[in-house]
Amino acid sequence: MTKMEEVGFKHAESEYFPGGKIGLIALRTDHLVEDAMRSLLCDAEVSIITNRIAFNDPVNTKNLQAMAQDLNRATADLLPGKQVDVIAFCCSSGTVSIGEQKLKEQIQKIKPQSQVTNPVTAATSAFLALGVKKLTIITPYITEVNREVAKFFSDKELNILNIVGFNVMADADITRIDPEAIKQAALAQVHPDAEALFISCTALRSIEVIATLEELLGIPVITSNQAMAWHVLQLLGKPHSVSKGGRIFALGGANTQ
Repeated sequence: MTKMEEVGFKHAESEYFPGGKIGLIALRTDHLVEDAMRSLLCDAEVSIITNRIAFNDPVNTKNLQAMAQDLNRATADLLPGKQVDVIAFCCSSGTVSIGEQKLKEQIQKIKPQSQVTNPVTAATSAFLALGVKKLTIITPYITEVNREVAKFFSDKELNILNIVGFNVMADADITRIDPEAIKQAALAQVHPDAEALFISCTALRSIEVIATLEELLGIPVITSNQAMAWHVLQLLGKPHSVSKGGRIFALGGANTQ
C-alpha cells in the first residue's frame, strides 16, 4: 500500500510574476492572438493568461457588438479573485463596434484594479508616440465594418487617407490570409501621403511582415497584436525592445493616453 504523507512544516510562498500578469480576452474563433502575443513578449518578464469570449460568424457589426453580452463572464474567469495587471480585449473591430470606453468600464467593474487596453486604443497611442496622423489602413473586413473602423480613427483626429479590406466573413478564415498577400496588398494600396500603415485584426498574420514593409515603404507599420503588446508594456511601465516589433518598439517610454 502506498504511504501517504503531508509536509509537516510551513512552506515558503512567493508570487508568480508579480506586477506582470497580462490577461487576454480572445475571440473563441481566433487562431492566432495568443501565439502572436507570446512571440512578441517572450523576452519580457510577464505572464500571459487567456480566456475566450463568445463570438459567432460572420464578422459584421451586429455580431461584433453581441460580444459585450459575454464580457462579464470572460473577464471574471481571468484568474477569479486574483489580480491581473493589464487586461487586453483582443479584437480591433469588436472594440470599435462596442465602444472602447464601454469595454473599459465593463471590464473594470469586474477587475477594478486592472488597466485595460485593446488593439485600436493601443494603435492610437502608438500613432501619438510616433507623431503620425495620415494613415492607410488594411483590414480583412467587409465594407460595413471598415466604415466604422475609419470613423473610429477619424474621431481621434487622425486622417484616414484610404482603407482597404479583404472582405472576409469568417474569423477563422482571416488567419488563412497568407502574409505575402498582406505584404502585396500593402505595397499596392498604401497612399503616397501616408505617414504610417495600420494593419487591423488580431487574427491576421501581420507581424510577420512588419520589418519588410517598414523597409520597403519607409514608414512605420502598426498592427493590432504588435500595438497591443507594445501598449501593455507601456502600461506596466516596462518598455522592452522587440527585434521583430518594428519602429514602435525602438521608442522609449511614450504617452499611453
